[in-house]
Amino acid sequence: MKKILIFIFINICFNISSQINIELNNNLTSILSSSNSSQIGLSFNGNNVITKNKYSLDLNTNYALTFSPKISENELIQRVSLDYKNKNWFYFTSYQFNYSYTRGIYADNWLGIGSGYKKPFKIGKFSISYSILYQNTDYNFYSKNVFRHSIRSKIKLEKEKFEITTEYYYQPNVLNPKDVIIYGTTQINIFPKNKLSFTIQDVINYRNQSNIKLIHNLTLGIGYKISKEIKK
Repeated sequence: MKKILIFIFINICFNISSQINIELNNNLTSILSSSNSSQIGLSFNGNNVITKNKYSLDLNTNYALTFSPKISENELIQRVSLDYKNKNWFYFTSYQFNYSYTRGIYADNWLGIGSGYKKPFKIGKFSISYSILYQNTDYNFYSKNVFRHSIRSKIKLEKEKFEITTEYYYQPNVLNPKDVIIYGTTQINIFPKNKLSFTIQDVINYRNQSNIKLIHNLTLGIGYKISKEIKK
């Protein structure tokens, strides 16, 4: 799967003949509180987008590490999405990899296809989407394969001195609606126009079929953001 994603990325890069836009938004923060207790740790959140005409490649990373002094959380979510936009509508295929030390998940692979709607308004943007996902999860002693619905909503408010972004996923099992995953982030950036900004972030990771149902981290730290156009 990783080789396929690399192949897609290389083809996009080498077949570009006109202007592309690159947006990098990465935040390194310290954890104030977590699902287990107040601990020390680091959190990284990255939202990086390459856009050309109606196509975009979105690379999203969420990573959290906490310890006191032993490691208590080591959580990774890596998502890649290839989108095609037609006016306010967009269509996409996505791949996601999860690793969770807390829940004993060695590899959690998601493959999905879906569509959505984006609407800008005076001080921000709103989007909603639906996709069908195939999920293959390898735990310590067994594997699990399911299909999931995935409903995603995102709101972004932008002002001169602050920016607020909220994004949530609701993902029930197609055959067993009581098996639900909810994942969401809320991020506040102070002075978002600067390359360096102060960031507050709240992350919720909920799986009701897991022994540890909720992983919840509130973090603060420094964000780095840059937007660049490349012409060939």
